[in-house]
Amino acid sequence: MFTRIALLLMLIIAVPYYWLLIDAGPTSVAPRDIDIARLRALADGQQGARPTAIEYAAVATDSDPGTFLVAGGGLRSDETGVFVWRLITPGGDTVINTGLTEDQAMASGYSSYHPEIQATVGLWLHAARRIMFTSEEIDHVGGIVAELPMDKDTAEKVVGNGEQLAAIRALSPMTTDLLAPPLPALSDPTSYGAIAPGIAAVRTPGHLAGTQMIYVRLQDGREYLFAGDTAPMRRNVEWQRPRSRYVAEWLGHEDRAATLGWIKGLARLQQREPGLTLVYGHDYGWVKDPVAGPHFAPAPAGPLPASADSTTR
Repeated sequence: MFTRIALLLMLIIAVPYYWLLIDAGPTSVAPRDIDIARLRALADGQQGARPTAIEYAAVATDSDPGTFLVAGGGLRSDETGVFVWRLITPGGDTVINTGLTEDQAMASGYSSYHPEIQATVGLWLHAARRIMFTSEEIDHVGGIVAELPMDKDTAEKVVGNGEQLAAIRALSPMTTDLLAPPLPALSDPTSYGAIAPGIAAVRTPGHLAGTQMIYVRLQDGREYLFAGDTAPMRRNVEWQRPRSRYVAEWLGHEDRAATLGWIKGLARLQQREPGLTLVYGHDYGWVKDPVAGPHFAPAPAGPLPASADSTTR
């Protein structure tokens, strides 16, 4: 009798655990094609100086069980971060994502916030020629939402698809008239669009409706594809597994089947194009890895307002 009760309790625990944290979703999902030749043609077809280097800012950081962001990834903790990427370009930089405020970071569950790094991001946003996003989630657009009510010039630099701009307007209704219209080239959910010399984007809805990847070819020929929230961690692509169902569907509103299709497409693309560096959306351990990482320079600390507490929490 005791053995039966123990087995029943194990099943009660094991089945939900497997379904929520281990199951990767339907194995029959087909890979979604990412047309790298088209991205290259769009990026190369723009006249002007291409980006010369890339910097990153880790505005907020945390340590999460691996199985949260990679289904079946185990309970060992992985370092995660909220990243902003600066494409350093003669004639005007492009900034990808905008960080977030401390309140937004704490509400999103990040344990450490770095105001001195967000201060640098603020300088990047003010000096940039254009501002883009890989997603409309708060940890991508939060920084611009905080800036918009005070800075019309920064608002005019925003380049986004319709879903992204709608999300920003919903978060900051008073700034509706400040934002430029959505980029026509990215109006369709599966469209490709030229952004600037060396930069192009492809819509990849799944994690959210406005999720997209951004392709970058530097002046020296190095190529990067910013995968955003489609592949938050390196192991998403290596193992071809999306976020766990607990994170993707219980805490979020992700279409896991669509996301898995894009992840499989990224894995195929990486096999075909070993010289292309995939940039994962939240993998802080990978970003800092001196061997396997992308070798981007970290952002220096920026000046804090006199009233701000410069202590990292």
